[in-house]
Amino acid sequence: MKAFRVAVDSSCLIALAQVEEFELLKELFSEIYIPDAVYEEVVVRGKGEAGSDETKSAVKDRWILKKAVNDDVAVSALTTIIGKGEAEVIILCKELKLEYALIDERTARNMAVIMGINTIGVLGIIDLAIERGSAINKKEVIDRLINLGFRISNKLYKKMFPD
Repeated sequence: MKAFRVAVDSSCLIALAQVEEFELLKELFSEIYIPDAVYEEVVVRGKGEAGSDETKSAVKDRWILKKAVNDDVAVSALTTIIGKGEAEVIILCKELKLEYALIDERTARNMAVIMGINTIGVLGIIDLAIERGSAINKKEVIDRLINLGFRISNKLYKKMFPD
């Protein structure tokens, strides 16, 4: 059941593409939006990198919807603390009344929560996919992410995969 409407930040698009699980977004969420700054970061400046072709194709096929943010003042205020893509994701969630911001970066997640927006990151997306019946080897995917530079605390890793 695809229940949630979401806005996605660059880090989630890139990480899911790196571990070849990009399609989870399509399977899990009913509406997926990316703001202009995220498109610019992943598709234009990230051309040839992980997530670029996948995102460009998903936007072309309209299962990811590119949407401009209206409140540039709010975005500017947030960019004093977090990146532009993350700021636009948060403001897009507010403007479109979306259920979740898909963001991994801690400061951005904290800011979203302060603003009344639920967040979920790559680990949460993987958990949600498993919960909904996807046959993902969680440890294998998480280990691949870590090997690609995804940061996760030892404490959290041990909590997820006790010896």
